[in-house]
Amino acid sequence: MLVTAPLVGAQTAHAQYPPPPPSLTLSRTTLPAGGTLTFRGTGFAARQLVTAELFSKEVVLGKYRADRKGVVRGKVTIPRRTAQGRHVFKLIARHPSLTLSARIRVHGRIGRSGSEPIVWRNPHHRPNLAETGSEEALALGGTAAGLVAAGGGTMLAVRRRRSS
Repeated sequence: MLVTAPLVGAQTAHAQYPPPPPSLTLSRTTLPAGGTLTFRGTGFAARQLVTAELFSKEVVLGKYRADRKGVVRGKVTIPRRTAQGRHVFKLIARHPSLTLSARIRVHGRIGRSGSEPIVWRNPHHRPNLAETGSEEALALGGTAAGLVAAGGGTMLAVRRRRSS
């Protein structure tokens, strides 16, 4: 006799797997020093702590908590003393590690004489996805491979010396 039981609350497999890729959306990618930037990042763990940073010089802009779906939202102010030019805005989380980044351009300063510059706004902008490694990890891996090769060469030399 075959007995079946309904799966209460079960969802279809395609609704859960594969999960959508992580993404970062910015309210704009060009703004003045002292200006505000609104962001939305997805792909984080539920309730994970996420740090917003500005790179060229590492500047912590704030810390945020992802919601139960792994989405983090926030608003940051670019420091007034930020140098004009290109920078990288990053959302960084650890355990599990996920970094989302987007290039931004900082120009002028709020409150300077003259008219406010034109700002390009694109709420659908989906820049770079998560970083999957770093130059430090590559250097460490290269060093480890070199040490393994040197150790293997030493072992061969010792064995040849013993056998002769």
